Amino acid sequence: MRWNLHGLPPRFPDVRSSSPAEPAADPDRPCALRGHLPALRAALVQQRRFRREQLAELRARVPADPAQQEVADTLRKGASVALIGIEAALERMDRDRYGDCVTCGTPIPLERLEILPAVAVCMACQRAQDAVS
Repeated sequence: MRWNLHGLPPRFPDVRSSSPAEPAADPDRPCALRGHLPALRAALVQQRRFRREQLAELRARVPADPAQQEVADTLRKGASVALIGIEAALERMDRDRYGDCVTCGTPIPLERLEILPAVAVCMACQRAQDAVS
């Protein structure tokens, strides 16, 4: 059995992506990703700062009516979920697990990470999750 970079067996060893958005694994990918990590980390740190400021501002506001309260609650929940994802991505970086899908272990394309630095899953797993939701 082949093991992934983290010493774990892949969850779906016989599944290979045929999507053009997710090319076959590139043996040079870890080196290529490593070169982009400082910029990706900086983007995540900036997003974390924004979400923390947003949450502080939302907590400080006291909406006047129930409709505004509902909107503020929804915004707080969304910002909290985003912050959790950002923190998890930074943790994966610290543990040298950033850039691999947390569900199947497939490398996440650099283009996807550049657009969504906190993303935790590849497109195939994202589609599967969306289909269940």
